[in-house]
Amino acid sequence: MNLTGLTASLSVVALMLAAGCVVENNPSGSQRGSTVSPAPTAGTGGSNGSGSSGGSGSTGSTGTVAPMLVDVDTNQTMSASPGDGVGVFVEYKAGGGWHVWWTCDTNKSQQTCNFVVKLSAQSQLQNVQTAGSAQASTTDPSATTFTTTTGSTIDGVTFNTNAGDVLTVDASVDGLADGSFVFFVQDGKVNGGYTGKLTNPLKLEGKSP
Repeated sequence: MNLTGLTASLSVVALMLAAGCVVENNPSGSQRGSTVSPAPTAGTGGSNGSGSSGGSGSTGSTGTVAPMLVDVDTNQTMSASPGDGVGVFVEYKAGGGWHVWWTCDTNKSQQTCNFVVKLSAQSQLQNVQTAGSAQASTTDPSATTFTTTTGSTIDGVTFNTNAGDVLTVDASVDGLADGSFVFFVQDGKVNGGYTGKLTNPLKLEGKSP
């Protein structure tokens, strides 16, 4: 994946795979849309520097795809309407601050989403503060898993790592792990305007520590 040299724009529609894509292996048997509507948008804070880079996932000897490494705009935020779509959103704040939050499509599907979000870093996750119904289900300080049953709300967690650390996000919704519902801001655009398939797990680092 190459996310380099994209023009900054703060109101670009999120690229959540392709319009109309659905998740078909929901244990309940229903189809759950994988798009957020209204689409998440990038906030007005932070820097929108050009020349960011994103790494391509490579196929290992076992045939599995290694997680992509992408840059996240520092001090940039996103917004999405809770209950209007499925998404896991990752924001980075200068100095090692992270905010990971997620939403469901309950307003449309009339169902809740069972999220399992595993967050791991090169250093320990510090000053962990959960929001909504998020609860830590593991105690490893450098690889913590959060679980929720999310409806028309926003659940999530804030925490700190060492500045410049790479964060790995491994998320599933109703048992499905898919890069189509993981989002970040790069060069002022949601997912940097990238139209390809992101990996899940996905590695992210702040554009500036």
